[in-house]
Amino acid sequence: MSEDDAPRSLDEAIPGQRLTTAQGTVYRVRRDYPVGHHYGGWPLEQARGVPGSTLAALARDDGLSSLTLDQVCFLDTETTGLAGGTGTYVFLVGVGSFSGDFFRVDQFFMEDFDQEPALIATLAEFLEGFRGVVSFNGKAFDLPLLETRFILSRRRSPLGGRPHLDLLASARRLWGARLESCRLVALEEAILGETRVGDIPGYLVPEFYFRYLRTKDPEIVRPIFEHNRQDVLSLLALAGRAAHRYEAFLEDPPRESGVPSLDLFGLARLYSALGRHEPSVRCYLACLDAGPPDHIEARAGLECVRSLRRLGRTPEAIRLCEKLADGPPHRLWALVELAKDLEHRVRDYARALSVVDRALGLLDTGGAIPPDLSSALLWRRGRLAGKLAASG
Repeated sequence: MSEDDAPRSLDEAIPGQRLTTAQGTVYRVRRDYPVGHHYGGWPLEQARGVPGSTLAALARDDGLSSLTLDQVCFLDTETTGLAGGTGTYVFLVGVGSFSGDFFRVDQFFMEDFDQEPALIATLAEFLEGFRGVVSFNGKAFDLPLLETRFILSRRRSPLGGRPHLDLLASARRLWGARLESCRLVALEEAILGETRVGDIPGYLVPEFYFRYLRTKDPEIVRPIFEHNRQDVLSLLALAGRAAHRYEAFLEDPPRESGVPSLDLFGLARLYSALGRHEPSVRCYLACLDAGPPDHIEARAGLECVRSLRRLGRTPEAIRLCEKLADGPPHRLWALVELAKDLEHRVRDYARALSVVDRALGLLDTGGAIPPDLSSALLWRRGRLAGKLAASG
C-alpha cells in the first residue's frame, strides 16, 4: 500500500480531541449549533422554553416538573449489538445539551475495547451535571446498557434515578394511532419533515464498527458519527414538537388547527389519562368533527361522553349521545350510554325506556348485538318498567 493509499488518521477524518483520564484516553468530537439553527422546520431554541409541567406530562414522570430542557441531556448510544446484555459494548455516546447560545453535541468514542475504562470515567464525570435525560427507547435499551457497563467498571451510573423523558413512549401516545411505525427515522419524516440522505441503517452499525477495529480506517465510522449526531438533533426537535402538540389544546380555543383526527384521538387519551378532562373533551370533539374511521369514532365518542360526565356536564353528554345515535354504524353504544344518563342522572324513566326499546329494535334490523348486551338491555328495560310503575 502506498503512502497515498494509507487510511487517514481518526483526527484527520473526524476532527476531535483525545481526553486523558487516569484510565487512559477517549476520543471526543464536539459540534455546536446556534440555537437559531433549524431542524424539523423549527429553530432549536423553540424547545428550550418548554415548561417542566409539559415534560412531566409527556414522560408521565413528576420528577421532570421542576426542570427545563436547559438542565437535561439528550442521549443516544451506538453499540456492538442490539440485543443488550453484558457482551454488548457501548462504543459511541452522543450527548446533546444547551450551552449558552448553542446546542452542543458531544460524542465520546471508544477506539478499541481497551479504552472502555476511559470512556466510562469520562461519562461518569460529564453526565453527572445533568438533572434529567431525554432519549428514544432509552428506558428499554440505552440506559440499562450503559448502567451495565458502569456496573462492570465498578462505578455508579450518573443517570441512575434521574427523571427520564423517553420519546418513544410519548410518540406512540401522540402519533401511534396514525403512523404505521414510530421508529425515529419514520417520525423524522412524518412529524419533523426531515429525510435522511445516505444514512447508515441502525442494524449495520455494529458491523461497521467491527470492520473499523480490524482496519482502523476512520472513513468506516464516519457515517456512524453522522447517524448518531442526527439522532441527537432529532431528540431535541421531537421533544419540542411533542410539547407543542401537548400544549395546543390546553387552552380554548386551541393553538393548533388542522390536526389529523387520529392524532387528536391520541392526544385526547393522553389528557384523559392525566386527569385533564377539559382539554380531553376538546380533543375528542375535534376528533369527531374531523371524521375519524368508524372504529375510532365509537371509541372517541364513548370516551368523550365519560369525560363530560366526570366534568358534571351531563346535558352535553346526552346531546352527544343523541347525535351519535342517529348515525350508523355505531348507534348501539350511544343508545346504551344515553339510556344510562336518562335513567340515573336525569331520572326520565319514560324516555330512557324508549331509548332501550330503540336499542332492542336493532335486533330486528340485523344488528350484531352480543348476547350478554342483549340480556343487559332486557334487564334494564324490566327495571325501567318497574320504576315507571312505582312512580305512577
